[in-house]
Amino acid sequence: MEWRHFTVTLKTQEPFRIGALKDPLSGIDNPVTMIGGKLTVQGPSLKGALRAEIERYLIERYGSNAVMKPCIPSSANTLSAGENALIQKGKFKRGGNCEYKEAEERGRRGDQPHQGTDYICPACYLLGAQGLVGFVRVPYLFTTDKAETLYSVRIDRASGTVAERTNREYQIIPPETVFTGRLDVLWRDPVRNWELGKKRPLASTLTRGDAWLEASQWTSEKLCEEFIVNRLQAIHLLGGFKSKGAGGVKITVTETKSTSNPNA
Repeated sequence: MEWRHFTVTLKTQEPFRIGALKDPLSGIDNPVTMIGGKLTVQGPSLKGALRAEIERYLIERYGSNAVMKPCIPSSANTLSAGENALIQKGKFKRGGNCEYKEAEERGRRGDQPHQGTDYICPACYLLGAQGLVGFVRVPYLFTTDKAETLYSVRIDRASGTVAERTNREYQIIPPETVFTGRLDVLWRDPVRNWELGKKRPLASTLTRGDAWLEASQWTSEKLCEEFIVNRLQAIHLLGGFKSKGAGGVKITVTETKSTSNPNA
């Protein structure tokens, strides 16, 4: 397999926080996430922010193209009233999350016609759908810098003083902290005959698959730049405490090398 590798650099522009579960040994009520003693921006958090940017871009730029509508990554029977309203307005595809199953898994014949919404949206093409992997491996980002410990209290409205027993410690990461990690993009898989920017030869006839790539002018380079690199660099807020003035970030993405091994 052929992979392209990119260095992702995240620099905090404001106080920054991605929280973790309370550790009884640390004594801090609201710690930030650490792995191996290093502060980290978790891969799932970065992937979620990337997906949100891809969805917004698809709606704003390609909203008139029926097969480029992003899905809401939740099963149809768990969608909220607000999410269903967005679907009714034509912002997202109908039917909930994208999924890929062979005919026997659905208990249906393989030659039965598919439905109009049985396609894999561009966001799931890149990041993975239920039953089908994508092309992008989103990294964890790490820094050797340290968090700072702050204190939070609640004011009693009646007395105008600090409410009793509300003094709590929490950690926050200061501005100018730099996190880095490596993003891997699958460029070509000769075994499965997959190539970034081209429709995948999926076995099941119950899906239109990557219908948005049929008879298109997409190239691997254009798709990677427009939907991966530029969308990552469009993320300007991440993490918690955003309503309290935290979360501003600047992300840059630079290509490093190509290999046949994602772990190289």
